[in-house]
Amino acid sequence: MNEFNVTFEPAKIKVLDREKFEEQINSIAQANSNRLVTIDSMADDKKTRAELRKLSKSLNDEKIRIKKEYNQPLTEFEVWFKKAVEVLENAISQIDSGIKEVEAEQKEERKKIVHELLIELTADTEVDSRIFESFVDDWAKSSNFNDTKPKKQLIDSITYVIDGEKQKIAEYKANKDTISNFCFGNNVSDTPYIRMLDSGKSVSEVMSAISEDVLFEKQRKEAEEKRKEAERQRQAELEKQQQEFETRKLEASFNSAASVSTKIIQSEPEKTKSSPDEEIAEVSGTEIVQKYRAVIEICFSSLEEKNKWKQVMVDNGFGDFKAKEFGKI
Repeated sequence: MNEFNVTFEPAKIKVLDREKFEEQINSIAQANSNRLVTIDSMADDKKTRAELRKLSKSLNDEKIRIKKEYNQPLTEFEVWFKKAVEVLENAISQIDSGIKEVEAEQKEERKKIVHELLIELTADTEVDSRIFESFVDDWAKSSNFNDTKPKKQLIDSITYVIDGEKQKIAEYKANKDTISNFCFGNNVSDTPYIRMLDSGKSVSEVMSAISEDVLFEKQRKEAEEKRKEAERQRQAELEKQQQEFETRKLEASFNSAASVSTKIIQSEPEKTKSSPDEEIAEVSGTEIVQKYRAVIEICFSSLEEKNKWKQVMVDNGFGDFKAKEFGKI
């Protein structure tokens, strides 16, 4: 292509009566630069301000018109030039698209090689090669390859990252075993504490949490045991008080019954055999001892109370009697 030649003549801008224009502007400015605005002069001051703004705008509009006319040849040249080289830009764009397409295909091929390297270097390990996906784009740069062959620096970089992950897994397993053993020793489940480790807590933080929970549970159990013991003592005391009450109640019943029995035994024996009290004569040595069988009617509120009263009577030597249960009153 031949040289691109353009000729142009620099335009000249000449201000007629430059000195006169400057004198007029300076005169107007000086006449209004030291105006003292007061309430009385406010109306005139606003009018003067409007006139000065109008003058300034008209001068600026004239400057813009002159600049536009001055730039007209340049504007026309730029429009022509853009249209003239448009076909060249289209050709460049077409070639650029083709290059980018090929480069994208090459990068996909390099990414495939990187994936194969990851699978190979993580084989027979517990490392999942998929966790390095965010590194693949950077590893697949053309600077890391000789054509399609990975450079040593790339292999070293991938190996270094994989080794770091292997170390993390080993540390995790060791920390997990430490937590599990500590939980086993304290007879607690390790499940919630393994979750804490998985969420990012350090092993020392997890161990501290276990110790706090174990201490809290121990204190809770001790408090519960104390509460149960206090409840047992209170219940035993209530039962003791109830037993004492029942004993006093039975003793009162016994004393009343004993008084009635004594009166009957000390009364004169009746001679009539048809009486419900049956006379019994026994010979003891040379003496005849008379005994009397008495029927005493005592009402009880329950069978349990009757049996307790019967036992009290037996315990106090009044065992030779029969108790007959009548209907409830």
